[in-house]
Amino acid sequence: MKKIKLLIMSGGTLILLGIILKVLGVVGPWPAICFSVGGALKILYMVIGARTGQVKIGSEIILLVLGLAFIFLAIYFRRTIELAYLYIWFLSIGIIVKAIFIVLFVKRQKKVVVLCE
Repeated sequence: MKKIKLLIMSGGTLILLGIILKVLGVVGPWPAICFSVGGALKILYMVIGARTGQVKIGSEIILLVLGLAFIFLAIYFRRTIELAYLYIWFLSIGIIVKAIFIVLFVKRQKKVVVLCE
């Protein structure tokens, strides 16, 4: 279980590093690489965990998909001049929905750990 947790912690750290690099104005591929690798590690955590039974995935996964859809739409709107005003709304909604997913996901994982002990 500790090895699989390393995936999600590394993924979160890389995503945070990508955000920091973007805020600091680092030009080049590094922020995008950090985001991509971090996201891939988090997805890998969920897939491996679900296959081995260490991670229980429920209906809250719908919130993850919705949150990501809102964030991707926000990125599209930001690059479209006619719809740029929708960017902040969709980004905010996407972040809020993903935060709700994280809370529900962590609660489910804690229930699973308590039941297993």
